Amino acid sequence: MKSLSYHFASVIFLSSLCILACEDTSQSPTRDITIEIDDSDPNRDSTDAMVDSEISQPDQMIAPPHLTEPRAKVFIDDPIHSEGELTEVTLKQTSDPSGFLTSDAVQVFNCLNEEGGVTGEINMGISIEVSLCREAQTVTPDADGHYLSYEPPEDYTDPNDPFAEVMMYYHVNQIAEYFLNTHDYQRYEEPLPALVNVQLKTNPPLPFDGLRPGPDGFIPLDNALFFPKESWQLFAQQFGLPPRDTDLIVFFQGAADFAYDASVIYHEYIHAVIGVERLQGQVVDRYGVDASPRGMNEGLADFFAATELDLPDVGLYGIGTVNGGEGRDLSQPYRCPTDTHWEVHVHGRVIGSAMWEARVRLGREVADRVMFDALELFTPNTTHQEASELLLAEAEEEGEDVAATLREVLLAFGMLDCVRSRPWENYRASDSRDRVPYAVPGKFSIGIPSLRAIGVPAYKQFNIAPPEEEGRAGVSVSWKLAAQQTGFGGPAEVNEISLAMKIGEPVELELGPANYLFDFWET
Repeated sequence: MKSLSYHFASVIFLSSLCILACEDTSQSPTRDITIEIDDSDPNRDSTDAMVDSEISQPDQMIAPPHLTEPRAKVFIDDPIHSEGELTEVTLKQTSDPSGFLTSDAVQVFNCLNEEGGVTGEINMGISIEVSLCREAQTVTPDADGHYLSYEPPEDYTDPNDPFAEVMMYYHVNQIAEYFLNTHDYQRYEEPLPALVNVQLKTNPPLPFDGLRPGPDGFIPLDNALFFPKESWQLFAQQFGLPPRDTDLIVFFQGAADFAYDASVIYHEYIHAVIGVERLQGQVVDRYGVDASPRGMNEGLADFFAATELDLPDVGLYGIGTVNGGEGRDLSQPYRCPTDTHWEVHVHGRVIGSAMWEARVRLGREVADRVMFDALELFTPNTTHQEASELLLAEAEEEGEDVAATLREVLLAFGMLDCVRSRPWENYRASDSRDRVPYAVPGKFSIGIPSLRAIGVPAYKQFNIAPPEEEGRAGVSVSWKLAAQQTGFGGPAEVNEISLAMKIGEPVELELGPANYLFDFWET
């Protein structure tokens, strides 16, 4: 470490000081100040002599420079794709003159496992106090104005590590600039709050799997999400938490630090780009409940994350750490009706993998432009069919060859003219490629009030080819029902299920107004 001496010469009783020399200050933890007194002054009292006195000053007395292009180290992709190696990058200059990680696109907060976080209360028969970690901006520049001292801790699950802040700041700015520079689109005029290392604790602790606290009393959670301010208001009311007047993205800390995965950061930010005005609903068409609007919300968040990273495997570290080592690989084709699903992340792979194939065949620039321009025309209830028609209209603007190629892709992936009925198979969730069970929505969970008094059709149909052996007149169908557990592990109710059948073609519904009602099953 270098020490620093400021040498001053006093003219009259230290009332006038003149700096004569100073050394490099970039590494100094203390400041040694030497005051030199002019002994030739006959009026000087001996008590005025202050020769070689040392005054220790904290680092904060000299602020780091506010650099235009500060440097930092990040995972360009994630710890797996980057093979654990960090890359030195240029950060966007902070809008905070002290160097806290705030720009016009994002304001990053660490959520520290300590007292002082917001606290609320829920009633589950007994009163449960819920406390969030304490939000704070902890990262400031090194003495030279850069951020190169911030690296991942040895334990990636450290719930307070500042490196997660650096990752979040760099990558949110990257994806925000992609939309601005490529699509001339800026989502927010004010920085979007982003929280990393989020955990919570309850008092008393809850005895449910997935909600068991760590040694410090905070509960590790494996997830990341975009929180529109409207959803936060509902969440805050449920838990008695204070309101927020902005959207935000929240990255939890559990078995994996989701902020270490650039594709997950991009995915959540793209949900903000899609917004609450697009791809939020579920509709009922002639084949049943169609989850493609919400599925496309997830699939397009994957696609734009993958296209910006030039890497089709989304969430390999963040999702894969808690999902058997697998992310969501868009290079693997998912098609309608085989792969349509009630679970929106699985369902989203239909458009995600279709558009990745379009990117391969058309090139990134054209595929990205066609997809984004079509997205701007989507509504909350745009379906696969409607999305495909809008995509083809945008592709026509690029030329007949582009439109013809995209039509081939959309047909091959079942985005156009998909009949949601697939051959029946003996199904075990543990053996399926996504390991997600089939689900039939409940009357209230579906979110369509008009169905509550009638019933809810399934997300897709199955068909069975009768055996052709002589003497066999039909088939026998049996099934076992199991209710999905509630979020806090409470009891779940199994509802009745009815079966409708039709020979030779799919069962169709007679729809009422706005495709939200149906009058009867056609059998």
